[in-house]
Amino acid sequence: MDKLDLKILQVLDWKGREHLNQIAKIVHSSKDVIAYRIKKLEEKGILIRYFPILDMSKLGYYTSRLYFDLEELIPNHEEEFVSFLENDINAGLIFRMDYPYRYGIVIWTKSIYEVEKIIFTIKRKLGKQLVKYNHTIFCTYLLYPKDYLFGKKFHDTHYYLEPSPVVNYDEQDYLILRELAKNARISTIQIAQHLNIPQTTVSRKIKTLEEKKIILGYRAEINYIKLGYTNYFLEIYLDDNNSIKDIESWANTNKNVVWLQKIIGTCDI
Repeated sequence: MDKLDLKILQVLDWKGREHLNQIAKIVHSSKDVIAYRIKKLEEKGILIRYFPILDMSKLGYYTSRLYFDLEELIPNHEEEFVSFLENDINAGLIFRMDYPYRYGIVIWTKSIYEVEKIIFTIKRKLGKQLVKYNHTIFCTYLLYPKDYLFGKKFHDTHYYLEPSPVVNYDEQDYLILRELAKNARISTIQIAQHLNIPQTTVSRKIKTLEEKKIILGYRAEINYIKLGYTNYFLEIYLDDNNSIKDIESWANTNKNVVWLQKIIGTCDI
């Protein structure tokens, strides 16, 4: 890793779909050098994938989080459980913690009542190995750049997501979003070939999805662990809500904060 690698990561962290020519212009290098560096960062496992930031409420989905405390699982059973969460539950995010729960997942459902079916499926899978669980609903959440990686002193931008009215979209929009979710750097030509629709239609629809703010932006998933960092998750409980705005203002500038959630259930923020 050198300064050029970090500059490339900084661009892709917040602009995961940026063209190579534009990245080269931003970091003052050549297109070929940028392509080579990105390939090396991917091979080293530092750049994991590229994904769109979607406003799921505009697509008609609720965002929920489930925590699970489990009895100790042997490695094979733990791998099987993670695979079950990914393939059977279709969790959008799976994470492991040290305390007070073992695993957490983020899920999207068309109705909050669908969460009951998911919990039932997980309880049936785990049986007595499930010690306890907890469910919360995301109301508002903010996403920040990984500015702590790049020597910045504070955030100067973020994505703000809150419950929004559903926006109309069609089957082609859905299929395009699915392609972008697999790899946000895929070209419109490749999407057109995969879906057998005109490239001009793909470009127009992506632009419309961005204008409707269904797609808020694109990011790269960076393996911060390989760069020597650890992630901490703080739950803040308040006697009253008078200080929430102060906490949010602090998070909006603190370079180490990567995600802020206002939720229903458990804590306040």
